[in-house]
Amino acid sequence: MPDTKYFTADNLKLAYTVSGEGPPLVLIHGWPFHKANFRHLIPLLSKSYTCYALDSAGMGESEWTKDTDLSFHGHVDRTMAFADHLGLTDYAVLGHDTGGTIARLLAVKDYKRVTTITAIDTEIPFQFPPTVTLLQKLHRNPLTRLILKAALSSETFVKSGSGYGGFFADASHFTDDFMQLFVHSWHRTRHAYDGLMAYLCAVDPAVVDTLDQVHADTKVPMLFIWGKRDPIFPVKYAREMVAKIPGNARLVEIDKARFLPHEEQPEAVAEAVLAFLKTSDVAA
Repeated sequence: MPDTKYFTADNLKLAYTVSGEGPPLVLIHGWPFHKANFRHLIPLLSKSYTCYALDSAGMGESEWTKDTDLSFHGHVDRTMAFADHLGLTDYAVLGHDTGGTIARLLAVKDYKRVTTITAIDTEIPFQFPPTVTLLQKLHRNPLTRLILKAALSSETFVKSGSGYGGFFADASHFTDDFMQLFVHSWHRTRHAYDGLMAYLCAVDPAVVDTLDQVHADTKVPMLFIWGKRDPIFPVKYAREMVAKIPGNARLVEIDKARFLPHEEQPEAVAEAVLAFLKTSDVAA
């Protein structure tokens, strides 16, 4: 990954990286990740686009406090501040998981500048993952909070199908590098772990259930990319969601991938993204 840079929004120091040359593409990670989750994708996209990968507040190297607005809309506002900081007059957005929801909300609020949306394995209205609801309840309950933290720091649990191991169709992609970046890093300090969980607990299913209307209000082309074997957001619901979108939207399904197609099949994901962006640039 390139060197980390910082800017300030909401009195917070927020971290990002810049890679490549060409039209701007802002990348927004999901939970429980940070900007390095795009480390395999960026080298493929940065040949044609300037990739700006942002750590959301509370995640990665970005700051947060107990007063930080970690709602979807709070992240949207800080992403707009990020675009202001960069001096962008227009930009494409790519988001994974919760980052895909932030991207969709951003397309409506910053409609004058956002040119396209790519969302990878992201929230689906009225299909909120039961696992997320369970994790939120466990963390909010003082009796189960410590048990949850112990489980999320256990390599045996995390690598199991009930943990992060369930994110992968092929377990060989769950490397030591992945473990260090997205498991061990959250336990380096109490503040880092608390930021991870504060972000999670701010994920609001009521906002997710507004996405049908958000899609109807979105005027830019949208591409949805999905791992065919995703257990978090099953592809059958993604098909139904995209079929109902009245505007310019399409779905690309990635074989041999679950929740993290950009980790398991980065070349296939990059190919779909670049084809979509090229077609959208020509149409514009």
